[in-house]
Amino acid sequence: MFLLGTILLNACATTPPSALAEEYKGPMASIQDTEIEIDKGKANFFFVSHIDGKQISNSRSETMGASLRQGNNLSKVLLVHQVPAQNHRLTIVGRTVYAMPIRALTGTVYEIKGEVEFSPQPDGRYIIKGMLSDEKSAVWIESIANGEIIKKVEAEGSTSLGYFEK
Repeated sequence: MFLLGTILLNACATTPPSALAEEYKGPMASIQDTEIEIDKGKANFFFVSHIDGKQISNSRSETMGASLRQGNNLSKVLLVHQVPAQNHRLTIVGRTVYAMPIRALTGTVYEIKGEVEFSPQPDGRYIIKGMLSDEKSAVWIESIANGEIIKKVEAEGSTSLGYFEK
């Protein structure tokens, strides 16, 4: 029983791989995750979850880990991803995050996500932004330099998750 518990705990503690292959030496770009605070225990997060089909560490999962045993206090962790300045397939996500799981189960959790093709410029700086509501939800990649929206995923109507999807 102890061995099974240890295996399960180690499986849960595994950190997804970095977005950057260690041998890459070329030009880089940065992509920053963001959030919009709703209250001290709830925020809408906009982040990259996968690069070229590989799951990466993201601001939602890092925030959930940092918020354990904090009550209704969301300890936000916003990541900046360094990526090679070349073509990528990114999965971008907008999702409501609660500090307390019971609030998530009884409250509204919006989520929108999609895969986009994206070619960052060398030394480019980008930010993931979005909006979540009953009327419309969207998540997009924006250039920090000029505010231009580069790629966008959007949906009309509510993107709220069902009870068992939260």
